[in-house]
Amino acid sequence: MLAEAENALIDALKNHRDIRRLVRTVGSLPQALDAELLRQYTVDAPALYVIPGVMQVDDGIATLRFTVAGVVRNVGGQEQARKGDGIDLGTSHMLTLVVRALHCHCIAGCDWTMQRAELVDEVVFAQAGIAAIEMYFVSSPIELDSDFGAAQLDELDDLLHVHADLDLPPGAGTAAHQQWLATPPNYTSAAPDAQLDITLPGATP
Repeated sequence: MLAEAENALIDALKNHRDIRRLVRTVGSLPQALDAELLRQYTVDAPALYVIPGVMQVDDGIATLRFTVAGVVRNVGGQEQARKGDGIDLGTSHMLTLVVRALHCHCIAGCDWTMQRAELVDEVVFAQAGIAAIEMYFVSSPIELDSDFGAAQLDELDDLLHVHADLDLPPGAGTAAHQQWLATPPNYTSAAPDAQLDITLPGATP
């Protein structure tokens, strides 16, 4: 359900008329190291990223919570990035766009409410002329009954094959791991210490 909701929120942002017109990048938060992520922000901005969410459960009733990060950049510095300059978007513009796209809308079978927004205070952002804002959303209550997620599970194929790349300390690093997960895998920069390939009963040889 979390992945389904994340994808639906991204689609809702991408399909909003004003976001399509004004925002360069919309997607999941990139998986990268800090320095790489900063470079990615610089390239992507103005950008909206949906951060993987959480499910909170109380007495069999669940709510989904997601954060949307808005990233803007301005050659005039972070203050200009935060406020906008009449040409480039500021964080307040990103806030308006996200509220209009998600707040009080039914997405992935849930009604979504914005709870708060706050600016991200990072020294490295200021040095790069980047400003960021995080916007927090919560879904309407979801009842967890015996049929919860049944349709989603019915869509899955049987598990027939398992592959694992093993990386022993000191490790090849996150960048290499991302290459290993590509389709097809890329082992040119570093190779796993060991690999497992398991064919389960029922699989075609």
